[in-house]
Amino acid sequence: MGMYILLFSVILKIKFQHNDSHIDFGIYLFCGMIPWMSFQDSILKSSNAVLNFRNLIHQIKFPLSFLPLHLAVSSAIQECIALILFILFLAWHGDLQTQHLWLLFIIFPIKWFFTCGINFFISAGTIFYRDLVQVLQILMMTWFFASPIVYPLSKIPKDWLLFYNLNPFVHFVAYYRLALLNQGTLNIETLIYLSFSSITFFCFGLSYFHKKKSQFGLYL
Repeated sequence: MGMYILLFSVILKIKFQHNDSHIDFGIYLFCGMIPWMSFQDSILKSSNAVLNFRNLIHQIKFPLSFLPLHLAVSSAIQECIALILFILFLAWHGDLQTQHLWLLFIIFPIKWFFTCGINFFISAGTIFYRDLVQVLQILMMTWFFASPIVYPLSKIPKDWLLFYNLNPFVHFVAYYRLALLNQGTLNIETLIYLSFSSITFFCFGLSYFHKKKSQFGLYL
């Protein structure tokens, strides 16, 4: 976090608001990093979810979908801890806004289903395409900078906004900042889009995983 603040706030002088201090930038940055860190951790680990347990798979009969699913659960627990610590820090710092804190109980499970869906795709896909493990790190870094985590949404040219807003993490980050910092506006259409995207990814990911799992033994 210190390196991000030094690079983007001190050196590049990026601000989310005109009167932001380096501490304010750090608060905004960390608020956007909380949903991203758990998501990235779960996705990267899911690339080896089945591969790391190949011996177990041959010896014991159990639901294989548990392997990518438990990664999403463990990352969600870590995110809950980070949220609690961040809320305590905001309360201590005097910046805690509680008007939209209830949004976390809606956006958190939506993001969890979204993460699970991608976990299913990645964990099954890496069985057949081993190079996907290396490519995934580049894709996640690209996705990170394609989301308004280290820069404000106002930096995006208006002509690109329609395409840019198709990225679900643009809205996940926005709603986390609305819930924790009371910055932004509540849009029901966006919540519907996120819910639909998450359920779609979850259903298709789970379906793809179950379709391919009968072939796992041939590649492990």
